[in-house]
Amino acid sequence: MKYEKDIKDWTKGFAIKLVKLTIALKKEGIEYALRDQLLRSGTSIGANVKKAKASSSRKELIRYYEIALKSCDESEFLIEVIREGYEMNIDRFATFQIELKEITKVIARIIINLKK
Repeated sequence: MKYEKDIKDWTKGFAIKLVKLTIALKKEGIEYALRDQLLRSGTSIGANVKKAKASSSRKELIRYYEIALKSCDESEFLIEVIREGYEMNIDRFATFQIELKEITKVIARIIINLKK
């Protein structure tokens, strides 16, 4: 797979979309704790990618990408919990889940390549 987007810009864009989603979820009465944790984990992806880009060592670089990868997994889990727990339309979250899976694959590939 070829990804033309820089991962730093891509994850920032994803975080911005996630902010807008959580604002909409607030209006719909979704529990604060779930919205807040989704917002934290989703924005953590981009924040850790940015930290990785500024790392001073290869070990630190890998560590920040691994944290970003864990945040991807947590975000995916929370989206599923919100969608299923509140019986929301799967289509509403489909684009987020697809993009999140793509970001996850790219970050995982970066980690694998850095460990070689």
